Amino acid sequence: MKCPPDIPNCLTFDVEEWNRVNYAGVDQAQFANAPHRLDVLMGRLLELCRANQARCTFFVLGTIAESFPEVVKEIAAAGHEVASHGYSHRSLRDMTPAEFADDLRRSCGLLEDLTGEKIRGFRAPSYSVTEETLPWFYQILEQQGLAYSSSVFPGRTFLYGIPNFESGSHRPVIEGREVGIVEFPLPCVRLLGFDLGLYVRLFPAWFLRRRIMSDNAAGRSTILYVHPREIDPDQPRLPLKPATAFIHYFGIKRCEKKLNDLLRTTPGRFVALMDILDELYKTRGNEV
Repeated sequence: MKCPPDIPNCLTFDVEEWNRVNYAGVDQAQFANAPHRLDVLMGRLLELCRANQARCTFFVLGTIAESFPEVVKEIAAAGHEVASHGYSHRSLRDMTPAEFADDLRRSCGLLEDLTGEKIRGFRAPSYSVTEETLPWFYQILEQQGLAYSSSVFPGRTFLYGIPNFESGSHRPVIEGREVGIVEFPLPCVRLLGFDLGLYVRLFPAWFLRRRIMSDNAAGRSTILYVHPREIDPDQPRLPLKPATAFIHYFGIKRCEKKLNDLLRTTPGRFVALMDILDELYKTRGNEV
């Protein structure tokens, strides 16, 4: 299968500690003094990107900006885009609009102080945007001066998703108004009647490569996403139910090698989401 060489793709990273999850029954307070290897893992990921000439988008938590400021500076110094993942990793389902606005403002402020650049993108923790939060979610992003979001899963999993949400990049129309934010939904895979995200550690490399090339041949970019913990087989284990633990840890032993192979052998460019947004504006006359 051939794909046009001018269609860019994007590898994104959600930069957070290994214990930052929103599963029911997991109390984050118990991890206050837990060991972290984020700086080591980020060093490996940045080297992987450098070796494969990939410019990526890193959605960074505000707590990471506070605890690992040098990591944020290294990401920016390597030429990657730094975007917001919120401050506290709280699910939007558990926040009021005012709480979300404060969380977002705090995150962007910390990241902008460290990078010296305006933060333009946002990803909701755990893809926790719902139909109920849509009316105020994009409005608050607009008020913060952001340009895009990559926060919606256009399907339904046991954790998140908005079924029937448009799967391509677009400006959503909410309550009759086209918002000023471009949404880049997570790619969805329908398998055996279930909706799955296009997770690097879940699918074999040949499947991911074929999906990317198929999307590109149709004129679409593909967005992949990875957490630093997904390349760390030696991380501590969370107290999860067996089914959740299987989903959470499946494929981590091979994820780093697979990611490297994917970047090395997939045709085309890997660029930051803000680059894709800029190219959409340029090539479509400000129509996305």
